[in-house]
Formats: sequence, C-alpha cells, structure tokens
Amino acid sequence: MNAGKLNAALCALLLLSSCGGTVTVITNPPPGPAPPPVTPPLPTPSVPFRVETFVPNANFPVSLAFAPDGRLFYTELQSGNVRIVSNGQLQAQPFVTVPVLAAGEQGLLGLALDPNFASNRFVYIYYTHPSPPRNRVVRYTDSSGGAANETVIADSLPTNGNHVGGRLAFGPDGMLYITQGDVGSPANSQSRGNIFRYNTASTLPVGQVFALGLRNPFGIAFHPATGTAYASDNGPNCDDEINRVVLQGNYGWRPAYPCGDTDPQYRQPGIRFNPVIAPTGIAFYRGSVFPEWRSHLFLASYVDGFLRRYVVNELDIGQALEQQVIINGGFGALIDVKEGTDGNLYVAAQGAILRVVRQ
Repeated sequence: MNAGKLNAALCALLLLSSCGGTVTVITNPPPGPAPPPVTPPLPTPSVPFRVETFVPNANFPVSLAFAPDGRLFYTELQSGNVRIVSNGQLQAQPFVTVPVLAAGEQGLLGLALDPNFASNRFVYIYYTHPSPPRNRVVRYTDSSGGAANETVIADSLPTNGNHVGGRLAFGPDGMLYITQGDVGSPANSQSRGNIFRYNTASTLPVGQVFALGLRNPFGIAFHPATGTAYASDNGPNCDDEINRVVLQGNYGWRPAYPCGDTDPQYRQPGIRFNPVIAPTGIAFYRGSVFPEWRSHLFLASYVDGFLRRYVVNELDIGQALEQQVIINGGFGALIDVKEGTDGNLYVAAQGAILRVVRQ
C-alpha cells in the first residue's frame, strides 16, 4: 500500500535485515517452469450465510488468531494491546501491552499462535518499538490470560512510515513465516527479500529468505492440501496481487517496475487487481460449517471493504477458477480474515470484528 491508498494508519509488511540470527539471502533466482493448468471445477453450490458483529467498537484490530480452546487473540494497531475474547466476551485486561510507534503504517501488527500452543502456550507478535524506532518479533507465554516470559525472535528490523511489515504465520513445516515490505525502497525487495521463515524451535532462531520481489505483502496463508504458501501483495497505483509463493520465487517488484509486468524472469501473480483494492489478510477455509467452501481462499481488502472468495488453481500459478464477493462493503476497511475454532469465518474491520455464519 502507499500513502494514496491508505490513511496513515495501517498495512505494510515487515522488512527484516538484522534478525538476532543469520539470514540467508537468495539473489535473483530463476522463475522455474510452471506446472500444467487444471480443468476448472464445477461452480460451487449456493451457500446461505449472514454477517454479524462479533466484537463491536473494536480499536483498529489488525491480526486475528484462535487458540485451540476457542479464545480469540487480536492485535490493536495503535494502542499496543493484544486483546482476548473468551466465550464471546472481550476480556477487560489486555493479554499484553507493548510500547508502539503508531505512525503511518507502523504499530502493533502481526500475531500468531504456536502450532503446539495447547502444550507450550506460545504467542508471537510483530510490532514497531518507538525507542529506538525498529520492528521486532517477540514471543510470550500465555499464563492464565496474561503474558509471561518475553523472548526476542527478531530485533532491530528496519522501519519506515510505509511498507514496514506485518504478518506472522506458521507453515505446515512448523516454521514461522514473516512477511515484509520494501520499507519505502523497491530495491530492498530484490536485495533483502520479503518473506522470511524462522526455526523458532532453535535456541537462536535462524532466518531464511523464502521469497523476493514483493512490494508490500499483507497476508499469508497455506493451502490445506499441498501446504503451498499464498500471499497478498499491494502494488503502487496498479497491480495489487495474490501470489502463489514458492521457495526462492522472485515476483518482480523492483525500481522502475512497469504496471502489468510480464517479464519472464519473474514469477507471475495468480490474480491481479486493477483498479487497486489494497489486499490485506487471506485465509484458506478448512472447516465443516461451510463444506462447500473447503480449500477456498478468502481475501479481505482495505480500500473497498470487500471479503472475496476464490477457488485457486493450485496446479498452476494460483489463478482464480471461481470467485465470489461475500461482503461487499458497509463495514469500512477490512484488515484480516481467519477461520474460528467453531468453523465460522471472522473478519477484522477497522472498528469491529465480524463473523460470517451459516444462515
């Protein structure tokens, strides 16, 4: 996203350089051949649903994460609070409050719970620390709804008013993935990369550059059948994208990027948006409330406030074989989407958390 697309409050995605461990940088890898396309599926049957407010008057929620016990954790961009909703009730005391530099697209952004949360109770956050200004990834232990045992995963990450970073997600390999913007300089996307993954099980987490050439990815999710990563990316005034992300893939963002870029040395997006929509959170659905939507990709967007559903071509570059608008505005900017432990879809809007339930 850029200043023309968002107000001075959200979105951007981390740019990691100094990480507390070593980082392997991959420069200009080859795009690799694309697998053959797949036959489009039959259209999804009509699914009756409704959208309801789950948490009213929420204070700019950015990232959502569900614990196995059904509690919803979420970050507030400007307050520095990580909040918990338990049994449908917002808890009075935050899980933790961290000091944040809430300027431009900086603040408290990413959130992820460890895949082994039921046993280790680990909660990860990404935020912009004000003194000295830098972005950090830290881990806490959930102790009866409060944070204990802060552990730094990555520190001294670059910061800027634009494209500073944002999403955390665990992949099927058990690694922590961190999405990163270009921190205002397109050359960074080629020299440093945009999606990193960390082995949080090691005493000193080691980061690896997973993908390059993205401008400002603000969503990452993994296909439930194959484990392939997908990322939303914000273009300048053109070419917002959803990309099927492969190891060492280079997606072409660079100085003097041309709109509609088709340079064969870079990987192409599965879906492009023109005019731009400022894509934010994405999620694949895995539940049983909407079996018709299983393995479908959901995308939230900031500019138009839409929630979109896609069937993606996982055997090719992830292009849309089917699409539907689930929420067509009316709730303001949408910032994240996650499946809850109850099988419903939850959506972070600028002033509320919504729930999509079966009608």
